[in-house]
Amino acid sequence: MSILFLVLGFLFDLSMAQLQQGGGPDEKEKTTALKDLLSRIDLDELMKKDEPPLEFPDTLEGFEYAFNENGQLRHVKTGEPFVFNYREDLHRWNQKRYEALGEIITKHVYELLEKDCDLQKVYLPIDASENEPKSFIFMSKDAMTNPDKILVLIHGSGVVRAGQWARRLIINEDLNSGTQIPYIKRAMEVSACSISCC
Repeated sequence: MSILFLVLGFLFDLSMAQLQQGGGPDEKEKTTALKDLLSRIDLDELMKKDEPPLEFPDTLEGFEYAFNENGQLRHVKTGEPFVFNYREDLHRWNQKRYEALGEIITKHVYELLEKDCDLQKVYLPIDASENEPKSFIFMSKDAMTNPDKILVLIHGSGVVRAGQWARRLIINEDLNSGTQIPYIKRAMEVSACSISCC
């Protein structure tokens, strides 16, 4: 990619120098043609050709990361926090890698909601046919029968999902900062309230 940019840069600089020197009509036509050619080049497409494939692991172990006893995401060999710029020269590739890790973290949080918080994953609407759109929430087993209290936690918009406040906080800080899990556990300890996590 860098050689291609050097060649294109050289050709552009050469044509601009000729234009500034007041080249004849033939030179101006060549310069116009070159400018037209350069304007049609899709730099994003050129960049994609030199980046590694957008194929990433589908587990935390595959990424060589794990959550430690403090709920912090750390590299299993070095103990270092997550590094976004894994490849300094490939921002798009790094972003796709981050997004792939985020999807794995979402699944991990879902597992924690079911195992550690004892919540059930319930699909809504409950009577939807296979062709109808549906989604799911997590709720405590007594959410529909507890007449006293109910706590509903709703996450924000964007890529965050049920049980999360912010994916960035989960990755860069810890599970306690980025998930709703501490609030769910505290609510269950304090009272016999029902919980619905949407």
